[in-house]
Amino acid sequence: MSQVGRSESVSTAATVGASSATGDVTPALAVPAAKALRERLRAVASDMVAGWRIRGLPGAVGSQAGLRRVAEEVAARGGGGAEHAGWVMVTLVSEYWRDALAAKGGRRLLLLPDCPHARSGESPRICGPQCLFATLAAAGEDSGWNVRPTAEAVGVIAELVAGRCEGVVGVAGLPELQKAFEVLPVFSVPIAAVPLDPSCALRPCGEQLDAERVLSFLGVADGALSPVADHLPLLRESAELFRRESLSRMLRQLRIEPSAGERESGRDDGGNAVGPVAPLEATDSLAIDFLARGGKFLRPFMALAAYDAVVGDRQAGLVKTAHPGGSRDAAAAAAVAIEVFHKASLVHDDIEDDDAMRYGRPTLHREHGIPTALNAGDMLIGLGYRIVAELGSLSPQPAADARLERDLLRTLSSAHLRLARGQGAELWWRDNSRRRLSPAEAIEIYGLKTSPAFEAAVLMGVRLAGCEPAEAGDLSGYALHIGTAFQVLNDLKDWHGDSENLRRRAGDLLAGRPTVLWALAMERLASDDADRLAALSAGDCREDDAARLQQARDLYLEADVFGRSAEIVIDIRQQALAAAAGCRIGRLRDVMEFLLDLAVPESAVAGLGHSRG
Repeated sequence: MSQVGRSESVSTAATVGASSATGDVTPALAVPAAKALRERLRAVASDMVAGWRIRGLPGAVGSQAGLRRVAEEVAARGGGGAEHAGWVMVTLVSEYWRDALAAKGGRRLLLLPDCPHARSGESPRICGPQCLFATLAAAGEDSGWNVRPTAEAVGVIAELVAGRCEGVVGVAGLPELQKAFEVLPVFSVPIAAVPLDPSCALRPCGEQLDAERVLSFLGVADGALSPVADHLPLLRESAELFRRESLSRMLRQLRIEPSAGERESGRDDGGNAVGPVAPLEATDSLAIDFLARGGKFLRPFMALAAYDAVVGDRQAGLVKTAHPGGSRDAAAAAAVAIEVFHKASLVHDDIEDDDAMRYGRPTLHREHGIPTALNAGDMLIGLGYRIVAELGSLSPQPAADARLERDLLRTLSSAHLRLARGQGAELWWRDNSRRRLSPAEAIEIYGLKTSPAFEAAVLMGVRLAGCEPAEAGDLSGYALHIGTAFQVLNDLKDWHGDSENLRRRAGDLLAGRPTVLWALAMERLASDDADRLAALSAGDCREDDAARLQQARDLYLEADVFGRSAEIVIDIRQQALAAAAGCRIGRLRDVMEFLLDLAVPESAVAGLGHSRG
């Protein structure tokens, strides 16, 4: 317990009508308009908080009025006005907890508002795959945070005070933050907030708040602001490629006709039906609709980031490339092709696993039937290869690098073959329940299922920049390790959270699919317990899902599956880091290290080595 007791609630946002020294009423809820001013005020606040950590919290901040006076002092020192005191109060408390939140394990909650431009969908609502709030939600989930809508703030506060979660980061307007934080002892519980600009509804998505601050609180890229801020524009560009108008424009450039991106998908960006679709256009529409539905778009980002890194070092005279390579537009189109293949694999995986939901909507085969979904997935595969075959049309001198398209097709087809082998191995193990899967075999399947798309993204980006991938370093080894660690970490996340989270996400066990966690448990448990776990995952098990999952979690805990799996993630992550360190292109090495922090953040592993009931 800090010097500020739990009975002494302190608001991190000043009330409208706060009294100044002269007794005048001064609004104190303004967000500093200029980013330079916000950064100055944060720097002054951070310096003050650093002193508090050394000397202890001053008694003055134990009351709302005292904290406001300190905030007014910080605002004046940083060149702000009294109207910025509320914003500075939020910043002081947030800076106090920033390092603890980024490093903390356990159950942590990220509160996000609906995007002001969103029209419909589940809360927190987003305006499309390129939405800033979608990027933040994906980053939070990847780092082990439970994402909830800001509208649930009252319930979240109760959970925090009751000790049922270990930290909260919230995004909201200053008035909403005031109401939420007034009931909290803010220097006693880990909490931080990033205020929305009050004019956010009038501004484009992506310019409504300081997103890099949210990411730093989440511990993305080890909490380092500059790498995250440097890559945010490219993350948004990668998502923007999958807006329907962007896809349509790219397909026209590639002379792919009829342009599926121009067809009416039958739904708007919110997933609402908008009209009938002609029979000959149905498959195009369905495939493009699924492509634009959502996702993290991590693979296209990897391709573009690798391309930009190599080109940047080449232009700076730091590296010589063996080939002319392709244009930036060609790199963007190749990034789309990689995501097209990934989305096709998801359509087919969902059919093979009979999953019910994808991106918050029914899977294609549940919504349209298996034959239609199979056909849409097949169309996406064809579209991906067609895009790569037409990349030369985006280069001013396509004949200058005659091997380019062949090399890219070899990379993609190799990834496609390995993915199919990995999925086939998983299906074989699932359908041959008498054969026990070892942890090493499960990891090998992960390497075949998840890593090839990561490898294709990096290799294609590097090759399009004119560099032979083998000359850059062990990119294939890096991709193998990052993809495998990413998948094991995702398995761990599925078992982390409350019982409702388990019922929604731990479907691998219920479907009898082989995972590293299941293999570790079967290897470590006594014979009777191993048989019990096998029975729980059998298709003819008559117990309800919640009971099966709870019993399985108890068996996993008995076998220390969560702790061992976390060790595996850390070990594989270190191998990926070593491969990145061996990269011979400086900017590409930086990108590889950032990608590792983005896909397999250390902070996400810290709290997942155990799971609570």
